[in-house]
Amino acid sequence: MPLRNFVSLLFLALGALFGSALGAEELNVHFKTTPRLELLRPFADPIDLSLLVTGTDGRPVEGGSVAIRVDAPAPGVFFSTDYPLVEGTRLTELSLPLRQGTAGWKYLFPVRGEYRLTADVISDDGRKASKAFTFTVRENRRKWLALGAFSAGLFALGFVAGRIFTRPRANAISLIAVSALFAPTIGNVSAQQPAPGNAAVLEIAPATVGGPTDLRWSLPREGGAGDRFVALSLTITHLEKQKIVFAIEKIPVAGEWSMKFHFPDGAEYRVAAVGNAPGRAPVRTEQVVSVTGVEPPAGTMLRALAYFLGLIALGLGLGRWSKRRMASRP
Repeated sequence: MPLRNFVSLLFLALGALFGSALGAEELNVHFKTTPRLELLRPFADPIDLSLLVTGTDGRPVEGGSVAIRVDAPAPGVFFSTDYPLVEGTRLTELSLPLRQGTAGWKYLFPVRGEYRLTADVISDDGRKASKAFTFTVRENRRKWLALGAFSAGLFALGFVAGRIFTRPRANAISLIAVSALFAPTIGNVSAQQPAPGNAAVLEIAPATVGGPTDLRWSLPREGGAGDRFVALSLTITHLEKQKIVFAIEKIPVAGEWSMKFHFPDGAEYRVAAVGNAPGRAPVRTEQVVSVTGVEPPAGTMLRALAYFLGLIALGLGLGRWSKRRMASRP
């Protein structure tokens, strides 16, 4: 065999060998919600979210971690959501360990729209993968029905007012007065709690609506305890509505864990953490966080005001037109 052909075959064999080895290092990332995506509704119930990381052979990776970022939907064209300051912001940012290739947590989606979840995975053997998922949370049908009924009521109110107050020589001043009469009117705690003795420390930065807040849980390192792995459970609960908005269950952490969380409204939340360390009693820590509320953007209020006033004005116009038409008949 000529030397040139031998060298070519050798390079082809090496390329196939290394190519298959590199292909075996690829990771697949799968995203799942319970219940399924079609049934999700904003601020209804906490949802179970999970990520599954497998190799090309379909087997879950043995270990590693995944960095997770969840971004809220972009602002709507006309109608805002219940929490306009949440739109287009970062909602959560955290890192979870992979156990048999899976990572799971609970979350309560605050608004409708298209969300984006980004997962950056690194396995214990150094393999990496990154994948983004987009999914839509639909608005509750009852809210659309309520908006339709309220809009119909404003239109009917304008129509009746237009017929009642219309006279053959009515002028624009009376219309302005009626419109104004029926127009709708528009009308933090530092979070480090002292930890006596061997209690864990839960640090929460001052929380304000409009951006994520830093949360950090740690265990004191007395006697090397902080170097041991601890099974951490953490829950964030909306106290007024008594709903869990975020939760993780018994994830192994090396003495400390942190995340960023966006509180969607200016209410009170309870953050409760339980750490289970080998050879010691469970360590419980709890805080109540008062979130500082912020007024929604002026554009959001002006769009809603223009919509409602427009419905009343349309009803007034049609009411005046129907009254004059009946008066002009012989």
